Amino acid sequence: MKDKINLVTLPKGHPCQVVDCRMESEEVFLEPHRHDYFEVIWCLDDSGSQRIDFVDYQSVKGRFFTIAPGQVHESNSLGSNVKMLIFSTDFFENRYRHQLMFDAIFSAHQNQHPYIDTQGRGATQFDGVFDLLLEEYQREDTDWDLIESLLTCFLRYLVRFSVDKTEAITVRDERISQVIVLIETHYQSERNVAFYADKLSITSKRLNELSKAHLGKTITKLLHDRVILEANRELIFSTKTVKAIALQLGFEDPAYFGRFYRTNMGESPAEFRRRTSK
Repeated sequence: MKDKINLVTLPKGHPCQVVDCRMESEEVFLEPHRHDYFEVIWCLDDSGSQRIDFVDYQSVKGRFFTIAPGQVHESNSLGSNVKMLIFSTDFFENRYRHQLMFDAIFSAHQNQHPYIDTQGRGATQFDGVFDLLLEEYQREDTDWDLIESLLTCFLRYLVRFSVDKTEAITVRDERISQVIVLIETHYQSERNVAFYADKLSITSKRLNELSKAHLGKTITKLLHDRVILEANRELIFSTKTVKAIALQLGFEDPAYFGRFYRTNMGESPAEFRRRTSK
C-alpha cells in the first residue's frame, strides 16, 4: 500500500473532459485515487464495476455513477462500454441553483448510493446531449461556455431519474447545502455543533432540526460519519499508523480516537484494517 492516496487533477486549461471509452484502444483500469473534480460514469451495459469509498458497485446498463471531489475511487474493470463526464469544482458559475443540482446528483455526504439508475429511460436525450458535448470538446477552438450549457442540460436530465433526489432539489433549505460544505471544510478541527450554527447565524437546536428534517441525521452524526469515512479511507488505502491517522483527524489522544472509532464501527481501527486487507 502507498502512504498517500494519489490526488488526480484535470489538466491545466481543461476544466472539463468528455470521454467515450468505446473509442479507447484498451480497457481502463484505475488505481485507488481521489478526485479534485466531479465525475459521471455512464454505463452502457452490465460489464465492469466501480469501488467508491471501499464499497463495490456493479455496472448496470443505464446506471450513472456520480463521484464527488474527495471520494476515493478505483476500478479493476471499468468496462469499455462507458461514457464519462469530468469537470472541475469551479467550472460552473457559483449559483444557488447549481449547488442544488450538485446536491441532488452527488451523494458524498448523504444516505444515498453513489449512482442513479435510469433503467434505460431517457437514453435518446442523454445520447443527443453527450454527442453534442463530445463534438464540441474535440474541436480545436472549444467553446467552454457552450460546454457548460450542454453539461448543465445533461445533469438536469439526470436529476429527473430519482424521486428522492428530484424532491430534494426543490425543497431543501439552502442552509443544509451550506452546512454540508462547512462540515467538509472543518470536520477535522471543529466538531462542536455551535460552530456550524454560528456560521449560519442560527441556534444549534434549529440547525439540528433542519439537518434531521432534510438529511435524517443530527449535525453531530454527520460529523462523526465524516470522520469515520476519512479514517476508513486511510486505514484501507495507506500504511499510516493509527496514531498518525488519529492526529490527522484532530484527535490529540489516540486512545480516545480508538474508543470513538469502536463506538461507531463496533471494532478497533486495527481490527478493521486487518479485516479489510484480507
